[in-house]
Amino acid sequence: MLSIKAKVGLGILFSYTSFEVYMQLRTQYVIRRRKQEYQKLISTSNTDGVDFSKFKSATVAGTFVNPFEEYRPQTAFEFLMVRIMEAIESIYGNQFELHNKLPGGDTRDIEDVLKSHKPDLELLRHNSTILQKCLELNDFQNLDVTTSPSKGISAIFSKVAQPKLRDQMLFTWIGQSCALVQLSGINILTDPILSNHLISPSVGPKRLVPAPLSLEDINYATNNKVDFVLVSHDHPDHLELDLAKKVGNKTMWIVPLGLKKKLARKGIYNVIEMDWWDTLPLNGYIGNGTSNLTDKYEVTCVPAMHWSGRYVIDSNTSLWCSFIIRKNGESVLYHAGDTGYSKELFETIGKAFGPLKLSLLPIGQYCPSWHQKPRHISPAESVHIADHLNSKYVMGVHWGTFKISSEPILEPKYLLENIAKERNQSDFIQVPELGLTYLYDLKSDAPPQARK
Repeated sequence: MLSIKAKVGLGILFSYTSFEVYMQLRTQYVIRRRKQEYQKLISTSNTDGVDFSKFKSATVAGTFVNPFEEYRPQTAFEFLMVRIMEAIESIYGNQFELHNKLPGGDTRDIEDVLKSHKPDLELLRHNSTILQKCLELNDFQNLDVTTSPSKGISAIFSKVAQPKLRDQMLFTWIGQSCALVQLSGINILTDPILSNHLISPSVGPKRLVPAPLSLEDINYATNNKVDFVLVSHDHPDHLELDLAKKVGNKTMWIVPLGLKKKLARKGIYNVIEMDWWDTLPLNGYIGNGTSNLTDKYEVTCVPAMHWSGRYVIDSNTSLWCSFIIRKNGESVLYHAGDTGYSKELFETIGKAFGPLKLSLLPIGQYCPSWHQKPRHISPAESVHIADHLNSKYVMGVHWGTFKISSEPILEPKYLLENIAKERNQSDFIQVPELGLTYLYDLKSDAPPQARK
C-alpha cells in the first residue's frame, strides 16, 4: 500500500511525463505538417524566391518549440542535472584548469592566453561624436572624411589608411556573445553581460577573466549613446538583468517575442519585440529619428535552434533568435547568439540574406555532445554555417568566458584556428582576443585591422 506522499509523487511524475510526451508529439506533428506543405509548395511553384513557412516560429501549449528535425528537447530532469554539471565544471575550470600550463612545453598558463586588452576607446568615441554631430546638424558630409582621433589610436591605424567613417565597422569582443559593434558610428551592444558571475558572487559560474570593458567604458566609448541593444535570448550568459537595469531606457532594446515582460520588471520599456523573419527599419530610432540619414539601416530577426528560460518554470516562455543587420540592402553583420546546427535552416537564411560581411558565431559549449549538440555548435559547425551564409569574415565567440561545459577551455580557439589554417583563411576566420578593437572596411575585402 503506497503512502499519500508516494501517490502524490507518482501523480506529479505521471502528469509531467504525459505533458512532455504530448509536447514532443505535437512538435513532431508541426514539423511533419510543415514539411508536407513545403514539399507541395516547391513541387507546384515556379518562383525562385525563399519560402520561410517551414521555419516560422511555433508554439505548443503556450510555449515556443523548435520546428527543426535536428532538435531534441530537454526534460526538467536533464535541465537540473546539467546545471549541477555546470557548477562542477565552473569550479574545476576556475580553480584548476585556468592555471594549467599550455600543452607542448609552453611555460604560459591558460589564463595568459585569455588576458584582456584595452579597447581603442578613443577611436570609438571619436566616431560616435562625429555621427552624433552629423545627426544634430542634419548634415552627413563628415561621414565621408577620413579622420583620426588626436590621441589614443593604435599605431597600426596611423600606418594603414583608414576607410571613411561611413565605411567603418568596429568590433570589440567583451566575452561570451557580448560585443560592442560600431557601424558607421552607430553603436550596437549584443547580448549584454559584464558581470564576473552568472548568478551571484556566491552561486553559479564565475568569469574566467574580467570583462575588458565596464559600463562606464562603454558609455565613454559611445559618448553616452548606445543606439541599440540586441538580445538573442534570456539565458544568464546572454542577458545580465542587473546590467540591463543600469542601461535602462537610454537605448532601444531589440529582443525576441516574450522578453518585453521580463525587461519591464526592470523598468525597461523602450523595447521592440520581433518574431522570426520580421524586419525592422532602424533609421527612425537613430538620433531623433527625423534626420535625413543618407544610409538605410535595418535588422532582421532570423531563426536559431536553441531554447530560452532562466529557471525550469519559465522554460521557452520567450523566443530565441539571431539577428542580421543590413546597410543599404547589404548584410553586414550576423549576430548568432546561440544555436544548434541545421543545414537546411542556414541554407535558407543564406539564400535570403547572403552574402554577409561579418558573422559572430559561437564556437564553445559543445560538450558533452549528447546534451549540447541540439543547442550549440562546434567550431567545425560554425564554419559550415559561415559557408551556408556566404560570410566573408567569421569571429568565433561564446568561449573562454565561463567554464560551463566539458571541452577544455582553449579547445574551441585551437580547433577554429586549425580549420582556418587548413582552408588558408586565417585572415578571414578568426578567434578574437578579449578587448581588441577590430576594424572592417565595408568597401574592401582586406582583412580587418586589429589593435596590438
